[in-house]
Amino acid sequence: MAAGRLLGLGFAAEIMAPRLTRAADGDARPAGDVYVADNVPVDVTAPTVTDARERALVQARVSGLRKVLERLVAPADLPRVPTLTSTQVIDMVRDFSIANERTSAVRYIADLTVRFNPEAVRRLLRDANIPFAETMSKPLVVVPVLRTQDGKTLLWEENNPWRAAWLKVASINGLVPIYVPDAEPKDISAVTLDQALAKDSSALATLARSYDAGGALVAVAQMDGPAIRATLTAVRGGLNEEELATTATASGRDDAFTAAVRASIGVVEDSWRERNTVTFGSVAQITALVPIESLKDWLTVRERLSGVPLIERIDLQAITRDRAQVTLYFAGERDQLKLAMSQRDLSLTQANGVWVIGPHAN
Repeated sequence: MAAGRLLGLGFAAEIMAPRLTRAADGDARPAGDVYVADNVPVDVTAPTVTDARERALVQARVSGLRKVLERLVAPADLPRVPTLTSTQVIDMVRDFSIANERTSAVRYIADLTVRFNPEAVRRLLRDANIPFAETMSKPLVVVPVLRTQDGKTLLWEENNPWRAAWLKVASINGLVPIYVPDAEPKDISAVTLDQALAKDSSALATLARSYDAGGALVAVAQMDGPAIRATLTAVRGGLNEEELATTATASGRDDAFTAAVRASIGVVEDSWRERNTVTFGSVAQITALVPIESLKDWLTVRERLSGVPLIERIDLQAITRDRAQVTLYFAGERDQLKLAMSQRDLSLTQANGVWVIGPHAN
């Protein structure tokens, strides 16, 4: 992946079985990174380092679950998530890894990556009747345009405090990863100020491809006294543009920009989550043809389908030299399925009354 700051938080499959179902532990189809809490910091002091380490590992798993739930669940629904004991949380953990470990006689410091059992988290939310979203967006590259109070408009300039604020927010825990370009010559030539303001889809796609991203987020900030007003346009390949807006204030200018970045990320996350939120439990189905030229083509499509979070099961009905026929069993609405599939580079279209799965237009 190209250089650049990542603001946010990925998919695979097995090989050849004609029928793919979700196993009891939720591992039949990988759910990507949505059930992984990365870089959970712990710093615990106790009578002994052994006690400190044990407490820290419990603390990291509890904090990690909170990060995962904040990613999946709308903020308004988070208070309805049942309170769990530390033992219940630990039982939901599949595994964890430790980095940057430091100790003294009574202190333990580390960063943990905690991987949760997807089905255990889903069961927790389903049992509480809490809708949630687990479709991760392809990354977006932010294009930070600032209109200053003295009439200037900045983009790649070093003195653009709006871009500096995006760089400052070095990590965010959500469904929409956001890259901050490095303002290198390739970035400056890919998208000019005029192209950014015009939401030039071709130029924005060029910038996005250079960062292995799925689109761009044109973030235009307007300084209005102590407030920063941000207009956000998400331009994703093959999807309609999405217009959002937010306003933030703070006592100092830099703090105001930082608050505006956090608010911007929040509205982008909330919008994506709302579009992809599903009350899991009821399952729909659709039968479609998959044009192929080889067995390898079918395996590629099947692998991508297995990484679509909404798909509960894939049944291969028939396969010939040039096509496969599959039945997909999925949660949510058909439009949500299409959107989730597009994030795995797949399209679902209808031709002459027949559903067809093919490559997604980027």
